[in-house]
Amino acid sequence: MIRFNLRLRTVSLFTIGQGVPDVLGADIVFSKKMKITAYVDGEAQTQYVVYVPGSSFKGAWRTATSRIAESYGFKSCGEIEPKRISEAHRKLGRTCDVCMLFGQPVSPLSPFEASKVWVGDFEPVGETPTDIIARVSLDDKTQTAREGALYSMEHVLPGAEFLGEVRVFDEAKNLLPLLMLGLAELRTGVLGRRSLVDIRLEDNGLLNGLVGSEWLPLLEGLRKWLWEGVVET
Repeated sequence: MIRFNLRLRTVSLFTIGQGVPDVLGADIVFSKKMKITAYVDGEAQTQYVVYVPGSSFKGAWRTATSRIAESYGFKSCGEIEPKRISEAHRKLGRTCDVCMLFGQPVSPLSPFEASKVWVGDFEPVGETPTDIIARVSLDDKTQTAREGALYSMEHVLPGAEFLGEVRVFDEAKNLLPLLMLGLAELRTGVLGRRSLVDIRLEDNGLLNGLVGSEWLPLLEGLRKWLWEGVVET
């Protein structure tokens, strides 16, 4: 099993969550889970803290990887619907590289169809304040404000950091370059609700011995913040 960490840093106002109003009055709230903060007289004291679900990050990672794969000689079926995936793989003559990494949405799963990548939840590093901002919904066709479509969204502010673990099965080692290309692509795309998030690889050099020398510059780039000094946080 290959293990490494990813650190996320918010570059813009960041929201990843659901449209379920909370007691603060936000229509779209940031993902939260309960955390034990202390024990008092044998009773656990808890509070809700923000986090980035690993499943949400993995979905965005898969999309970014699929988008960049063909440009670097890898194969992507480019599909999400099970029947279309099967048809695309039949034409290709094998399972595409993206599905080999991230699995196929079919049931029941076989060992060959299961994901070779596990992504844990990203926990906040230090204080992670949020703010609720009112927004106006836009009409997709006219790109103008919809009448009466005012809503509120809870954001994590720029500069916040989250840390999470990634595990890759050994049998997918040959596809590590594709996985890293997907990370690089995701850093220039969006995560959550159209938010820009920087990503830094933290592996203590582990991956250097698992990829060819031609991919070492990519790894070195991923070990540095992309947006540091470019966007004010």
